Amino acid sequence: MPLERRHARIPAAIALIALAAFAVLWIGARTPLARGLIEARLSEATGLSARVGRMGIGFLPAPELVLWNVAIAQPPGFGEAPFAEIGKINVRLPWRSVFGGSRIHSLNVDDATLRLVVDAGGASNWSQLFAEPVTGEPASPAEPAAWRLDRLAVARGTVDYRDLSTDSAWQLTAIATNATVVEPGAAFPFELRLGAIAGTQTIHFAAKGKGRLDLDAGQYAASGLEYRGWLGGEPLPLAGAEFTGSLREATYASATGEARFAGGRFEFAEVPGRFDGRLDLDEPALVADFEVATDAFAPRASAIILGHPLPTTADPAAFEALQIAMRAQMQDGELAFDPLSGRFDDTNFEGRVIPGRRFVRASLDAIDFNRYLPPETKPARASTVDAKKETLESLIAPLAKLDIDAELRIGEARIAGAKMRNAVLRVTPAGEGVQ
Repeated sequence: MPLERRHARIPAAIALIALAAFAVLWIGARTPLARGLIEARLSEATGLSARVGRMGIGFLPAPELVLWNVAIAQPPGFGEAPFAEIGKINVRLPWRSVFGGSRIHSLNVDDATLRLVVDAGGASNWSQLFAEPVTGEPASPAEPAAWRLDRLAVARGTVDYRDLSTDSAWQLTAIATNATVVEPGAAFPFELRLGAIAGTQTIHFAAKGKGRLDLDAGQYAASGLEYRGWLGGEPLPLAGAEFTGSLREATYASATGEARFAGGRFEFAEVPGRFDGRLDLDEPALVADFEVATDAFAPRASAIILGHPLPTTADPAAFEALQIAMRAQMQDGELAFDPLSGRFDDTNFEGRVIPGRRFVRASLDAIDFNRYLPPETKPARASTVDAKKETLESLIAPLAKLDIDAELRIGEARIAGAKMRNAVLRVTPAGEGVQ
């Protein structure tokens, strides 16, 4: 056979060998042995037992691995339901990554459910992920991994959270996210959509911005965020309330479990404002500390949206403007607004509120109670103490119905034609009355 003809057949022979190898891989991917290899790698990566229901391999137009019905087992002591279940994982690689590259064309995750559990003693199931083997020698620092993910897409994700130590639960559902050109330490654009259920509350949420990941250091960040959503469920009316806003930066450090938020803006039920703060997620119970301040807004409009219209008053301009600044703290399961200050119409106030205890303490510099009387109320006689008390009781009767422990200290109050200085009003709980 002429040498030229032999040389011409070499490429064809290589192609046949490659095709045979691909056929072996394609068939082998459907065997228990291949699934066992993938399960072993998943178990090694997560530190938990893994199971793969079915898998497949494709080669055109690019190498592709597809896993169906993937399950990561729950750590011992956290129930029988898997820690994670994933309906489908699709990974597509460029050809050069088959020979040792670290680039992924696309990663698609569909129908994933993650179950987060805190037991009665405050231990979390996710703390047992990625456990390092215990050895007698200190681990040498690993070099930062170099990788690139051209496109990430998550569809129909769910996160179930249960805290047995506080008997609380919430769920994130319909999670969908898209991100492009994700690599360590570099900013990448992303979009996120989800729903949330907590008690009687339902939330729809969408956000877009830029993210940044450093998996080796456990550092995560987002910047230039714009978000919008809707909040519904009792005690809100059927229509619920919309919210929008932005956030300059959010960060999370896995080593400390602390998330920080800076340069936040929001508008909820026509209440505009700003916030900064932090969450400590490394404690048995959520710890939060936020500084929140609103711009001046019309409380009548907001009260209607929230389903609690304010009463008609003798002065049509009453309830015209409200502005609030406060520190909101969550500690040991208790929320407190302390300190709390602001301006209500022409009155400056400060104080503290603990909603869970129905506890209110406030100081007002000056207020004209006559403005807030019903239009048909006749002015009380200013010369009698009983008349002034009757007027005050009619003004704060709605507060007494709320079953709260409230104390209001007033520098100067106008009631009908009289003035009161350094007055103290107390509303006792359980309908005990006004003092």
